[in-house]
Formats: sequence, structure tokens, C-alpha cells
Amino acid sequence: MKIFYNCAHCGAAIDVIEVDQVDEVKFGFDCLTAEERQDIIKVDTKENTMHVHSLCDQCIETLGLHEKKAVQQQINFLH
Repeated sequence: MKIFYNCAHCGAAIDVIEVDQVDEVKFGFDCLTAEERQDIIKVDTKENTMHVHSLCDQCIETLGLHEKKAVQQQINFLH
């Protein structure tokens, strides 16, 4: 399955990876609620693809969500 990561804020392509099987723990999807999964992950079974909406490094910085500030505000990130 090809997994496409795109920025939910600016729309930029972040990365594309190809895996034989999606491991929800490895990709950090296990910590998402059902509602978050529905908003963030879209699966196309016909094309055998998954689209994940995340944030690119530029938008993380622009939005003030970089690690140092996140630690101060106790924001949790997907692993």
C-alpha cells in the first residue's frame, strides 16, 4: 500500500512511503480517536492507497507547534 502524507494546513506533499502492511502502532494511528482517524486518514481500497493529513515542518513552525513550545504547552504528537 502506498501512503501519501500531505500537509493539512498548506497542502504540501510531505512524503510517500510504500508498505506491505499498515502497522497502526508503528505509524502512531493507535492513539487517534475514531473521529480523528476519520478526519486525518482516507483509504482508497481500489487504488490500494492511504492519504494521511498531517502538518509539514514549515507549518509546525509557523503555527508555533514546534517541539520546544509544544513541551511547554504539553502538546502530544503522533509518534
